[in-house]
Amino acid sequence: MKRVCEFIRECGAFMLLTVNDGKPAGRPFGAVTEIGGDFFISAGAGKAVFDQLQRNGNVQLLALKHGTRDWARVSGFAEETFSLEIKSQMLADCPNLLKYHKEADDATFHVFRIRVESAELHTANGVQTIR
Repeated sequence: MKRVCEFIRECGAFMLLTVNDGKPAGRPFGAVTEIGGDFFISAGAGKAVFDQLQRNGNVQLLALKHGTRDWARVSGFAEETFSLEIKSQMLADCPNLLKYHKEADDATFHVFRIRVESAELHTANGVQTIR
């Protein structure tokens, strides 16, 4: 999983797809980390993506490396985590989040654990399926 997460982070931005009233909804994201085989993202309360994640945790992350045809897809189930240890690690791994959240216990800092069901890395060398 670390390799897939590193690939996604190298892309700079990735698409997070959620379910919105039974239909797909996607938007760009810029912060992700991997801890113990699970991926973690942050979503602010009051945003549509936060509500969608609360109602239906089925998600996909898609990333395409600029200037190549290399891409990754991660499918899983997201649920909010309240662990200050996880939140602290997320801030350390994704310093761009510090513009919005100074501390792990910031009441507006919401982190979702994505329990990865499958991950694929598509490169010129072929497809690597993980899990």
